[in-house]
Amino acid sequence: MPFVRLTWSSGLTATVALLSALSLACKGDTSADDDTSDAGTTTGEEGEEEATEESAGDESDTSDSSDVGDDGPTTGGECTFWVPDDCNDPNLKCMPWSEKADRIPDEARCCSLDPSPVSLGERCEVEDYDGSCLDNCPEDSLCVIDDVDGLEGFCQTYCEPGNSDSCPPNEICKAFFEMIEAAETVPVCMARCDPLLQDCESYGRPGWSCLPEGSLSPSFLCMPPAEDPSLEGQSCLLQNDCEVGLTCIPASSVDQEYYPECGSAIFCCSRYCDLTEPNICGGSHICVDLESDVPGLENVGICALPP
Repeated sequence: MPFVRLTWSSGLTATVALLSALSLACKGDTSADDDTSDAGTTTGEEGEEEATEESAGDESDTSDSSDVGDDGPTTGGECTFWVPDDCNDPNLKCMPWSEKADRIPDEARCCSLDPSPVSLGERCEVEDYDGSCLDNCPEDSLCVIDDVDGLEGFCQTYCEPGNSDSCPPNEICKAFFEMIEAAETVPVCMARCDPLLQDCESYGRPGWSCLPEGSLSPSFLCMPPAEDPSLEGQSCLLQNDCEVGLTCIPASSVDQEYYPECGSAIFCCSRYCDLTEPNICGGSHICVDLESDVPGLENVGICALPP
């Protein structure tokens, strides 16, 4: 699975794996990839190449599958997520679709719109499997899953990448899957948050994690939690594999004597810290500045070895 390498000018380099799930979430189908514990997800340079090849193979397998038929759930017609009424049919809406339940979208399709959708921001349900393109969210939105077993989540609206006005002021336009060449990029508005407060519940997303977004001077957004999150000092693969209040950074950036489980790991969970407060980081760690330029979040750091 591809990754985004976050390099802060403080010298700390963190690798944030992109979400492997259409849920834009933390957890995948573990039966599909026992080595990573997240379906189709591998972190690191080698993993990026493997995941891209795998995704490309999936796409080649589905290249002739767009014509589902009159009785199928989709028309096979292409569409653009953030263009209103792009399907030109009041009974259809633009959705990410995947032939397999691998949670990586193959393409954007015009899919059946639920005749009685819930409202934007409310709890929602996905039919059949994650990636089926069938949910009960309104037009111009999709169900972001936070309950993989129940296929339930919250309705989130699409946005136009690069257009800051396409999301409300308290949300960020996050383009998911953009690093996977064979996958469809899915831009979604996600709530801004404070990683020191972990205040996603105040934005109607209880239990979600506040995580960094952006390669430099990061903002922070709310993401669905991991089903079985790693604790501080334990290994991780995805940025949101860690329990709420922690984030996934390279194991080389932590004191492996203090966190012995990180000695055999590539990435490890560490806690956020406040640069204006006394050092709460254990071992040889200090509070390393993430250098966020978001007003009010300039004091956010991460516990790591001195750069």
